[in-house]
Amino acid sequence: MKKTNLRRLRHRYGMSLTELARAAGLSNQYISWAELGKTAATPTLEARLSCAVEKIIALRRENAAGLEQDYLACRGELLRSVEVESDEL
Repeated sequence: MKKTNLRRLRHRYGMSLTELARAAGLSNQYISWAELGKTAATPTLEARLSCAVEKIIALRRENAAGLEQDYLACRGELLRSVEVESDEL
């Protein structure tokens, strides 16, 4: 089975069409068509999708760093009850 590199990366790293579409400013359908070869693979589209993937990588890196910091702050007490804000549920 053939897949585009984009689709392979999305599936391997759990990147949804919605996440990629938001980052690229494109519709889910358009990205799906591009992945299936149903739309032209133009240099402009390639650049836009590359930029979107790089945005997602940066965001995930930032989120992973935040997770690591928060984890280290509560390591050894993961099951301890704490008060949380309603937006943290």
